[in-house]
Amino acid sequence: METPLSDELIQELNEIVKLPKDEQSLKLKDFFKKLNPEQIEFLKKYQTQQCVFCGIAVNQINSYKVYEDEDAVAVLDINPASQGHVIVIPKMHLKYSYELSNKVFEVANLVSKRMKEVLNADTNILISNGEDAGEKFEHVVINVIPRYKDDGINLNWEFTKTSEKQLKELSSKLKFEIKKPEVVRKIEEREGSFPKRVP
Repeated sequence: METPLSDELIQELNEIVKLPKDEQSLKLKDFFKKLNPEQIEFLKKYQTQQCVFCGIAVNQINSYKVYEDEDAVAVLDINPASQGHVIVIPKMHLKYSYELSNKVFEVANLVSKRMKEVLNADTNILISNGEDAGEKFEHVVINVIPRYKDDGINLNWEFTKTSEKQLKELSSKLKFEIKKPEVVRKIEEREGSFPKRVP
């Protein structure tokens, strides 16, 4: 679907989408006043079909790609934290990073490696899962942010002290085990029943 929106309108819409929900609705009213009927109809159809990131992933919205495969696309962020900031977008519309395949994380690591090779930059790889974590979209993205000396980016937080009791409670609540595939479990059980060979 060819977009009737100009690059400026797309950029403005992308900025609005990043705002908190209550601010979004106010800004969207003003935004829609600027549009002609064809543009409004396009957005109505587009909204029911795809999100902005899905549109980028399927080439309906222009982007500056640095990588693409069957699982993800990596594009330059048009509002970067620093020059060369890339967002890795899974092609499946998913909300949380724990729904992603490992292949998408591999792409983020490849982008980070490329930044070190080409830009000589260290990187932050940042994912926000959910609104309380700062995520403003319904489509998870992985931010790969190149870091330069004195770049002014601040990802620091204040450290707080946690009591021994709180640590024990949280540890108990969060503890989990990774279930081994049945075949591995059976081999381990079988090997456990035989004496080990001495080299």
